[in-house]
Amino acid sequence: MNKVSLSKCTFNKERRYLKLSSEFVGMPISLQIESHHTGRVVEFTAVGENDPLFDQDGWDGEMQIYRPTRNEARTNVDYLIIYNEH
Repeated sequence: MNKVSLSKCTFNKERRYLKLSSEFVGMPISLQIESHHTGRVVEFTAVGENDPLFDQDGWDGEMQIYRPTRNEARTNVDYLIIYNEH
């Protein structure tokens, strides 16, 4: 599974989401974000059609949205956005 450092992400505190460029990991089905502060690893999985953030057109390959997996303990993040940098 792909693992990316939290230092590569930006955090929107008001909306509680992370944003990451696709240049670091592409747009996989799932990935892990590792905190460079605590060492904690949180797994994220692409949203499915039952999620309100799901886009039927797949954001035209320009963006993918992920949620922390169900087995994750409480996090400060509601979702992760990976956007196409290229």
